[in-house]
Amino acid sequence: MKAFTQIPPGTQILIGRAARRRRVLERVICSVFEGWSYEEIIPPIFDYYDVFIKGMGTGPEEQIYRFIDREGNILALRPEFTSLVAKTVATRLASAPRPIRLFYSGEVLRFEKPKGGRQREFAQIGIEHYGGIGKTSDVEVLLIAVEAFQRLGVPAFQINLGSVDFFGGIVDRMELPAGQIGELKDILNVKDQSGLEALLETLPLGDRRKEILRAIPHLTGGRAIIEEARQLVRNPRSVEALDHLEHIYSIFERFDLAQHLTIDLGEIRGFDYYTGILFRAYVRDLGFEVASGGRYDGLPSAFGEDLPAVGFSFSLDRLEQMVTPALSMPDPDAISIDADNGFEQALQHRRLGKAVKLCL
Repeated sequence: MKAFTQIPPGTQILIGRAARRRRVLERVICSVFEGWSYEEIIPPIFDYYDVFIKGMGTGPEEQIYRFIDREGNILALRPEFTSLVAKTVATRLASAPRPIRLFYSGEVLRFEKPKGGRQREFAQIGIEHYGGIGKTSDVEVLLIAVEAFQRLGVPAFQINLGSVDFFGGIVDRMELPAGQIGELKDILNVKDQSGLEALLETLPLGDRRKEILRAIPHLTGGRAIIEEARQLVRNPRSVEALDHLEHIYSIFERFDLAQHLTIDLGEIRGFDYYTGILFRAYVRDLGFEVASGGRYDGLPSAFGEDLPAVGFSFSLDRLEQMVTPALSMPDPDAISIDADNGFEQALQHRRLGKAVKLCL
């Protein structure tokens, strides 16, 4: 009986006004994407399991819903869009002019413990930019994210911008095993200072390198943070990352948008495919991000073509919690018509574009 009266944990049903709210939200964001010349792509709801393992890496494999079809192929319900889009760009769009700008909207599924802000089935809407100049396309996707927030009427939003390369340049020279680097990333991601101290006690590193790692969780703020970080690193990879972040921050200052940008050099979490900038967007009074993205230059090469790539996605479920009051979503004003001999009148109103409601 439970199967007929309840829905599985981590799923949801949207009806009536809630469904209209979702569609209005999608239309507003899609209009922003189209305004920047992005074209829609609708990828399949499932693909070969290996497609997502190539993209996401082996870490999140336990979150993937996978099954075997009647021909013995291992398939998976899509846990994210980026791997699918990268595969399409590298294969079906191999001869298309560059850069390629695409956007998507739809459901993704991951096996997670349902909790605040996260379900097993949730809706994403986002963009992917392939084959463009790195610095220019990074700024482009960030400005698109800003415009989407503005069009949704969200005044208090913050984009935390970091770089995989800043952290990568630091650990490149430490020659630590991959497991310890992963543990270090996990601790830095949540800014666990006590956990970091405990881990540093076990790592064969000199005092200076330990001090650099201790500083990372605190490197959060405005332009001054970039200068502070420059005093800590000399390796070319980290220095180049700081130069790039400063370039982006300068552009945001020029357009009077710097109040929405926070440099966060402890922002290093994400799927394995991220290679450059990494960012998460937050809104006031919501304890988790509503958008995330970054650069993933190595991902298309996993499917046969080496292309620079950058993008981001919004969580529609999370956005809905914040933007509903600002959305223009009037209830349909339908004309009531007696169903008895009322079909002719109903058709006349419909031909004029008016909503009708037959009274049975």
